[in-house]
Amino acid sequence: TGRAVVIDAQYMKPEYADPPRRLFVVSGGFGAKPFTSGGALFGAFLYDGEKCRMEGWMVERYATDEEIEAAKKLREEANNG
Repeated sequence: TGRAVVIDAQYMKPEYADPPRRLFVVSGGFGAKPFTSGGALFGAFLYDGEKCRMEGWMVERYATDEEIEAAKKLREEANNG
């Protein structure tokens, strides 16, 4: 938990298909723990803070530090204007 992952673009609306908008910070769920049998991931999108449930099979990969910084920058720009 607490890790940022990139949700596969096929599960996102076209306007959210670019990687910085697909970053999802996992806060819990059975899919977040390797020793449980489940796929639910709870958390929020880094770009806009929207909280939701995703499934583990929707994750493309872990986010890079560069992608995390890009998402934070987009969020800051959106909040400032």
